[in-house]
Formats: sequence, C-alpha cells, structure tokens
Amino acid sequence: MKLDRSDIEKLINIQLEEISGSKKLKYQFKYQLIELNIPVDVIEQLLTDADYIIQVDNAILYGVCEALFAVTGNEDIEPDQLFGKREIRDAQGILKSIVPKRMELPISFSNTTKIKYDSYITKIAIAELVKMSESQLIVYDYETQRGAKYEMNQAGGIVKTPIVNKASVKRIASKMAENQYFEDMITLNVYSTEVDPVMYHEESNTLTINNGAVISILDGFHRLQGAVLALQMNPNLDLDMILSIRSYDHETAQKYFGQINTINVLKKERREELAQERMSDKVVANLQRKSEIGKQIASSSNVNDLAGELTTFDIMSYSIDRIYKFERQLDVIKTSNYLNDFFTYLVGSYPDEFSNNANKRENRIMSHPLMFIGYIVLSKFMKDHDIGLEEIEQYVNSIITDVDKLELLFNAKKSLTGNKRIRNQIIDYFESKLEENNIE
Repeated sequence: MKLDRSDIEKLINIQLEEISGSKKLKYQFKYQLIELNIPVDVIEQLLTDADYIIQVDNAILYGVCEALFAVTGNEDIEPDQLFGKREIRDAQGILKSIVPKRMELPISFSNTTKIKYDSYITKIAIAELVKMSESQLIVYDYETQRGAKYEMNQAGGIVKTPIVNKASVKRIASKMAENQYFEDMITLNVYSTEVDPVMYHEESNTLTINNGAVISILDGFHRLQGAVLALQMNPNLDLDMILSIRSYDHETAQKYFGQINTINVLKKERREELAQERMSDKVVANLQRKSEIGKQIASSSNVNDLAGELTTFDIMSYSIDRIYKFERQLDVIKTSNYLNDFFTYLVGSYPDEFSNNANKRENRIMSHPLMFIGYIVLSKFMKDHDIGLEEIEQYVNSIITDVDKLELLFNAKKSLTGNKRIRNQIIDYFESKLEENNIE
C-alpha cells in the first residue's frame, strides 16, 4: 500500500461520515459495493460501525475505496493513490471470485392467486421484499413512473434519480419500524421480450418469476423505500405486505400507473403523459423513444437545463394534436415517422442549439420550450407543401426573425404550464409567418 493501512482506514471513515447524512449517497455507495460483489451484511456493518473497517481484508478495503471514489469523486480516496498496481489487480481478482449472497432469479411465490393471465396476487415478508431490492432485482423504470430529477454530484457529473417525497418515506418507515403500519400493497411489473417473464402452476398456486425477466416497481416505490429504512431502524421487523405482480408490456404499464391514485399525487402533465388518451400522446411517446430529441422531452411542466431538456411532453402533444389530424392508428405511425425524420434534420442543422449541454445554446429563441410549437407548425407546412427536409434551415430562419414578438409570446404568464390561449396565439403566429414568407 502507498499509505499505511491505518491512514487509509481513517480516510474511509471520514468519507463514510460525510455521506452518512445523505440517503442518496448511501444508496449509491451500497449499489457500488454490491456491484463489486461485497456481501450485503458487510455493507450494513460498514455503514453502522465505524470500527468495522479494521476487520475487513485488503480486497474489501480496496473495494470500499473504489465505491467511495465513484460516489464522491474525492481524489484523496482514489484507489490508484492508495494501492499499488499489483495490490489492485489481486483485490479485483478476489472480489470477482466472491459468490454474492444476494437473491437471484428464478424466484417462486406460493399461495398466489391468479386474477387473469397477466395479474397475480400474493403476500411477501418485508424483509424478503427489501432483500430483492438490495439484490438489484427491482428496478425503477423512469418511463412508467413519476419521471426523474437531475442533480449534480460531487464529481461534477449529472445524476438521474427518482422523484421521491422524503417526508412520506420517513413517515412510512417510522410506522413500519414501530409495528404500527397496516399491511399495504406493493405492485411489481415483470416483463421480458426474450423469455416468458412468469410461469403459473395451477396445481400448487405457485408463481415463478423466470430468469431473464426484468422486475420494476409499478406502484409502491415510497413504501419500498420506507421498508428499506424501517429495517435499518428495526432489523427484527416482522411485517407482511400484499404483493401484486403484473406482467404488462411497456405501454400497458404506463397506462396502469397513470390510472392509479396515490397519496403522492402525480402532476397533471405526467398523468396525462402516462394515460396517453390522445393519439398525439402516442406520437410524442414514439418520439421520446426513437427521435433525435427523445431524451430531451421532459415529463414535467418545466425543462431541466442540467438534464439538457428542451421542451415538454405536454407542449409537444398539444401542438401535434392541434396541427395534425388523426383518425386511425396508421396516422399515428405515419406522423411519428415523419416527425422523427424532421427532428433528425433540425438537430443536424443546428447541433449546438439543441445540444444536451445548455451552455452551448446561443440562440435563446431556437431552444425555448415553446419554440417547439413553431417547429411542429413548420413540419406540417413542409409536409403539406411537399418541401424536402434538406431545405429546413431556410424555413427555420424565416420564422425566427421577429425576436421581440416571440419573446413576448414565450414569456407570457403561465405560457409553459398549459395556457391554451397563448399556445394558440403562438400557433397562429407561426402559421401566418410561414404563409407570409413562403419561399417556394
């Protein structure tokens, strides 16, 4: 070692103390350790007993340093600064050889009732549910949940995290830990495009989640987080939860989540996005998955510059619904394909203005969320007039000449949060601008 072991142990304890007040950093630290095959019981000891680090072997000592450096970005704990190359190679080899003490698929649930072919119900001990979560078997699917928030970590990177009501998690955890929580329902979605996700045995009423399936939390994320915290507060907690297991495809899972009424109510924009009641919603959902700006279409009512977002699902869907006509699903497919091509040309023509790095965008009008109403109007104009997409630049340039007028429209009160009058004025403005400057 490049430093005395005792000095490395002190550095580790300093970092553990610094992350102890952040549930997010502790979760990321635990995740990194699990990825390194460090046993769950060792992880819990590290987080609860400052003296425990003295007992671990050199391989785990190295793994703890690697995990802490990944989470904090603190160069004082960087493994290359603390261990020799051979020590690192040996430690990595030892960690890879550890058989992780975590749950793996397939998993079976007895006493399961089949509601229909894709819906089942049973019960699960809270300790087993938490073990599934800590074994990384349960994922948070951002596309079927509340969405995400973006924050900058200590290393300067952008971290995508679930939207969580921390006060709600604490209330749930306290009641669970004190055995004052009434059994509630957790809903998991099990899906796969490669294997049969589940198998139900009628004779024994046993449901098996097959190896290769993906398990996501469909409802009850706050309860699951509360359960994790409750077990830390009370390791002897004995509580069963009602477990609903669904086997839905992506679109069905979104609609189901959009239907649910929970304590932590969904924002209107996200609820409408998940419900996908308008055909235009389906078009935007397709654009999110396939188009050049897909990941930059925000689910919330506002865009997040840290995440590089450009516009919102609601703005896009409203303008597409107004501008395009839909009668059948074929119209959805055709419009999705055309707009996918349109945004490929648009972003390719102005790469900096639609960059994921908001600091590279110089034209405040071109990347404004409401400007995407103008782009949708332009796309329909070009389609109707059979104008090739390679001519997109001259048409874009022709509709952004009156900056003062656009800023007045874009900055009107509540213009971003569903003011239909303003949105319709923006549509009228761009339609008239295109007719006026038609350069065919």
